Amino acid sequence: MKRVPIKTLLRICALTAGMGLAIGFAAGCKTNTANPPVLAPGYQNSADQEMGKVLAGARKFYLSIQDQVNAKTLTLGDSIKASFNAFGVTLNAADSVYLAYHNGTATQAQAQAAVDKVQSEQAALPLPGAK
Repeated sequence: MKRVPIKTLLRICALTAGMGLAIGFAAGCKTNTANPPVLAPGYQNSADQEMGKVLAGARKFYLSIQDQVNAKTLTLGDSIKASFNAFGVTLNAADSVYLAYHNGTATQAQAQAAVDKVQSEQAALPLPGAK
């Protein structure tokens, strides 16, 4: 079986993941421990998979807002624009830490802290779909 690179999986998840999934993980939904979830190809464990899904959902949100701004269907005030841009920087940094964790060069705690920061910043944005 051919392994799919994680960047490819993230892109696929970003295109297909719904915000409800990312929000569910952000809200700390309980997992069924009696029947642990089956891991999607390319993930090492459930933490890897959950963080990947959260980041994919956050990326989808970011790109959706960016597309709306570019299409001029959404206008951001200066302070919101600064927060949104900071969120993009945090998201890119979290992707890097997550990929380092996925590749074995960062700890799960480091990756989880980066993902938590993304979720926190996203939830604080006064934009549609942020919470």
